[in-house]
Amino acid sequence: MTTVAVILPRQKVAAEASDSASYTRLYLLLFAIGFALRFGMVLWRKSYIFPPGWIFENLSIATNLATGHGFSSPFNLQTGPTAWIAPAYPFFLSTVFKAFGLYSSISMGVIFGVQCVMAAATGIAIHCLAKRTVGASMGRWAAWIWTLSPFFFRWPTTWVWDFTVSALLMTVLLVLTLDLAQSGGTKRWLGLGGLWGLAALTNPALIGVLPFTMAYAAYVNRLAGRKWLRGLCLASMLFAAMITPWLIRNEIVFGHFVFLRSNYWFEFHLGNYHFSNGMGFSGKHPTKNPIQMYKYISLGEQGYIQWAKNDALQFVHDYPGEFLNLTLHRVWWFWDGTPLNYESGGWWKPWQFWPLSCAGWLGLLFVLTRRPRGWILFAAPLFIYPVPYYLSYCTSKYRHAIEPELLLLSVYLAYVIWGEMNPIVRRVVAWRNSLGREHEAEVPVQASRHIASFTVLSKSLSRDLR
Repeated sequence: MTTVAVILPRQKVAAEASDSASYTRLYLLLFAIGFALRFGMVLWRKSYIFPPGWIFENLSIATNLATGHGFSSPFNLQTGPTAWIAPAYPFFLSTVFKAFGLYSSISMGVIFGVQCVMAAATGIAIHCLAKRTVGASMGRWAAWIWTLSPFFFRWPTTWVWDFTVSALLMTVLLVLTLDLAQSGGTKRWLGLGGLWGLAALTNPALIGVLPFTMAYAAYVNRLAGRKWLRGLCLASMLFAAMITPWLIRNEIVFGHFVFLRSNYWFEFHLGNYHFSNGMGFSGKHPTKNPIQMYKYISLGEQGYIQWAKNDALQFVHDYPGEFLNLTLHRVWWFWDGTPLNYESGGWWKPWQFWPLSCAGWLGLLFVLTRRPRGWILFAAPLFIYPVPYYLSYCTSKYRHAIEPELLLLSVYLAYVIWGEMNPIVRRVVAWRNSLGREHEAEVPVQASRHIASFTVLSKSLSRDLR
């Protein structure tokens, strides 16, 4: 009895060590191959050679930060302080510019290299999420598809924006939430709160999922009888402490409360006006329309956003049916890729875009009905994250933040279908094999009967001839 008690723990430890070594090898392969393929595309496309006139908001702000003009001027003109976008990514870009030069090939190579690192790490995060929920085998398939498929190469290799880090942050946040729900602990609570703070300063659209992750972790810890209220308070305080300095800065600079980024009502205005197609008309954007740029400069950023808000809300008030119709269409367009028809030089066509959405939602239906561990955490990103885009306008790039979850749900769907079809296939194969064996058994019997008949006939002919 004592010997068995000693051997079993040793076997368990050995198995865990073997699994750990296996996962380490897998993660190294995923990272190395994912990075090599993506950065190879950067080199092949020469993305590191910065095209003139390609300075969008985050690069314009980063340029001003790097040259000592502060967080200002999102449209490549000196227009003063801004809160047009969240601060984290422009500060990262400005750090690279300070170290390697403004828009130099080295700077752009470093930026795209970091984005490729984050995209490669997302493959590892996908497997970690699957291992804690639907299963490690499904995570292996999903992680390799993410790593190898060029479909997921676009944003880290061609766009300098927060799309890539948003996808990584969303997946890691779900992993941390599951670990916190499993084991509790003050450090894990602080880790979740701190990472949510970083996510909010990077892409505020992600924080719609925050209440669901915190509530899930608190609920599971409460069911397990662990202390959770203190940890939840600490996580919330850390989150608040991380975003408060930026809110104070905005209050001081603009003289009134401005959240993490100020331009949502402008984005809302782009997609909502009388006879709009709901796609976010670029002709109303200051970078595309000199009249709008003049209005932005003359009113100031906050005045311009207030004007856009008033104009858009007036449209909603005057044409509620039209606004509802646009919103319902945008709910569909977010997932089916229709906005791709309005993009020049598109990477995909809609028929290449919507299958991931369709498979992901079907996979979510099975997750909601079969309820593996953490099932609610798959529902929150798909239901909550897109809502701001439903109301304003949507483009293909906005979906990327939740594409790791869509991919994992798609693989889960394939496993469910295979699990249902596999017994049927086996029965069909067994039935065909049994028919084959019966046929093989009947052939010798029929042959012996023919031989016997031939023998009798031969003897009869021999008697007749005599």
